[in-house]
Amino acid sequence: MSGRPPDLDFFTSVKAKEVKFGRVPRKRKVTYYGEPGHETDARVERENIPEEPEAGVTYRDVKVDWSVAQRIVHPTDDEAEGGETGEGE
Repeated sequence: MSGRPPDLDFFTSVKAKEVKFGRVPRKRKVTYYGEPGHETDARVERENIPEEPEAGVTYRDVKVDWSVAQRIVHPTDDEAEGGETGEGE
């Protein structure tokens, strides 16, 4: 993302002493649509639980942090930032 602070900056965290999945949860991807364009940086940090958890396995002392920062990219930003469009990021 560019050096400008994000327009949206969101963080959430969840902790559990114990987690056990009866079935493996489906992965979901958050998708953003619309105009103007945007630059997005989403991150997930896990403690004591893998990215691909297994059904029937008990995970203990689990923590998952999720954050997203998003910057609105206005068409005039290209001119103001010297030609950077943010496309392809």
